[in-house]
Amino acid sequence: MENYFKKSFYAESKVHKAGFTLIEMAIVLVIIGIIIGAVMKGRDLIKSAQIKNAYETFFAAHYKIIGSYYDKTGRILGDGTINGGTGTNPNGWMDNIPLYNGTNRSNIINALRRVGIDICSLVKSNLTSTECGPNGLNIGQISLDGEYARQTVWVGYYYANFGGRYRNYLRIEMIPTDFAIALDKMIDGVSNCSSGSFVVVPGGTCNNGQWPDASSTPYVRAAWIVEF
Repeated sequence: MENYFKKSFYAESKVHKAGFTLIEMAIVLVIIGIIIGAVMKGRDLIKSAQIKNAYETFFAAHYKIIGSYYDKTGRILGDGTINGGTGTNPNGWMDNIPLYNGTNRSNIINALRRVGIDICSLVKSNLTSTECGPNGLNIGQISLDGEYARQTVWVGYYYANFGGRYRNYLRIEMIPTDFAIALDKMIDGVSNCSSGSFVVVPGGTCNNGQWPDASSTPYVRAAWIVEF
């Protein structure tokens, strides 16, 4: 009988030492939750940094350059050949110039350099071209990693009718939808694709001020209206 109790106690002791208590399991789960939360937070911080960097060094740089040109000349960049556009004479409207085209980029660069603005040193892109010296900086396009799409995004100097009023605007083509939503919040303080300075291009999808769902519409066409 004595040997039986010794064996039983020994067996129970081995089971206790080999397993986990509820407290130990709870602690492990809490630690795992903390790690997952930290990873997600880190991922969000990285994405926010990417969006902010693209805004400051590419999109906002273009917008500021348009304003600087107007301050220096009283004319609109991309309006008529004298301002780097395609129309014969300026008429107050940008000439719908997509900057994925090398000739268009060169014309804009030359128009700006004539008044002392070096766009090649002001706009930063992770894509290359041949217009901006030995480094081949592409001032018209940038590659962005959205939540649901990796896109080559290009900009252009355009004009269009916004709610019955013609406006000049910086056209942003093929931008990941989550980037567009974030830029709208940064520029206008609230995400609304139909009001403010940053909106969907005329004819684009915008339901009651709501940008499309990024999971089903991974990229959009956005307009940053230029105010002089």
